[in-house]
Amino acid sequence: MKREALMSWSKGLAVLAVLAALAGCGFHLRGQVDLPFASAYVDSPAISPLTEPLKRSLREAGKTVADKKEAAEITIRLSQPTRSKDILSLSGAGKIAEYRLQYKVGMAVLNARGEELLAGSEVQLVRDLSYDDKYILAKEYEEALLFQAMEQEVLQTLLRRLRFAKGGIAHKQ
Repeated sequence: MKREALMSWSKGLAVLAVLAALAGCGFHLRGQVDLPFASAYVDSPAISPLTEPLKRSLREAGKTVADKKEAAEITIRLSQPTRSKDILSLSGAGKIAEYRLQYKVGMAVLNARGEELLAGSEVQLVRDLSYDDKYILAKEYEEALLFQAMEQEVLQTLLRRLRFAKGGIAHKQ
């Protein structure tokens, strides 16, 4: 009995170590990102966890991040990201066996005249999380890691979409 508990605990620890390693590597920009604008203003809710990483990524790509809409070539409008956690399945005993995690954020890109370069769209990611009452703390940690990885993936998706914000950019003179 003691040996089984130790084996089960060590398997759980191994899974957490793999998840931590995967979440730690994340997606990073490789050098310059080919974005068709020189400056951008990020219009997002003040408490959005995507605002600062997006600004940092734009700066790393050699773009100017303006403090005012008027000083930017484009405006990137983000909605407040939402997270949700729904029960996906129950065990035969009526206990939760899986959750479905969702992460959503909306984005639109406008030029200096306020015309849409990229129509408003939503990025939505879904991940399934197995659950076991025996490992509550480990599962909470795994959930946090999954949401963190989803946030990084959404950021990369937003940056890829920005590469298509070409037509109608009003260049400042």
